[in-house]
Amino acid sequence: MTDPVIVTRPGAGTSVIPLVFDSPHSGLDYPADMKPSLEMNILRRSEDTFVDKLFKGVDKLGAVMVEATFPRCYIDPNRTTEDIETTALADAWSGPVKPSIKTNRGTGLVWTKIHGVHPIYDRKLTAAEVQGRIDDYWMPYHDALTAEIERLYSDFGGIWHINCHSMPQRGDETTEDGPVDRADFVLGDRDGTTCAVEFTETVRDFLAGRGYDVAVNWPMKGVELVRKHGRPDENRHSLQIEINRRLYMDEIALAKNDRYDDTSAVIADMSAAIAAFVGENSAV
Repeated sequence: MTDPVIVTRPGAGTSVIPLVFDSPHSGLDYPADMKPSLEMNILRRSEDTFVDKLFKGVDKLGAVMVEATFPRCYIDPNRTTEDIETTALADAWSGPVKPSIKTNRGTGLVWTKIHGVHPIYDRKLTAAEVQGRIDDYWMPYHDALTAEIERLYSDFGGIWHINCHSMPQRGDETTEDGPVDRADFVLGDRDGTTCAVEFTETVRDFLAGRGYDVAVNWPMKGVELVRKHGRPDENRHSLQIEINRRLYMDEIALAKNDRYDDTSAVIADMSAAIAAFVGENSAV
């Protein structure tokens, strides 16, 4: 089994700052036991393709990068372990269940549909399969991310976390926003509850200053990872960033487009601006 998580820390000689980026949805290693019935070219549209590459190099800024190597449609690190679609199971689930709007779309903890319409399996999963995915993939990812966040929080008395994602150019009939074009970037802080407003504004102002259309908390507010780690009253700040895929890729071909290099440069500059903000606000 491939290691489910990669952690990249600053190298020797680089000043460390309490900043952690994570990319939970860019994994490409599909476990052999998944056995989907859906064609791979459709299945892969669930991935945050290239997001890990767009944020590559943040360790040079003194930050940590945490990446999942497994695909989100196998098990989604950005969901709670209670977000279970019980009707998709062949037998009873013994743990607590708390479905969400994501569950209804087939994109809960273990995905059953792509874009809410394409069934992934021609069978029902067993409770043991789901539990195995939690134990072998979900938990190691959460443990690794939490360990990095807690280590830096202990050292600095504060932590800043960027949860990195991409989004389709348009919503669809099953999404909160419907079949409309989306902003270039969407920032999510769960209506101001997961980070200080200054942190969100720093990122928004940087992107707007580069000419991008930036939305905040619509149609994405952030899900489990920012909810879990963002407690601004404890100086724990967690912000989700969604990049519109039209800025860097062909969503059907899953290939870089002619805007990729420019977008990559902007993401690098944004990451540097975030690092500068964290450095200024985390002196010990």
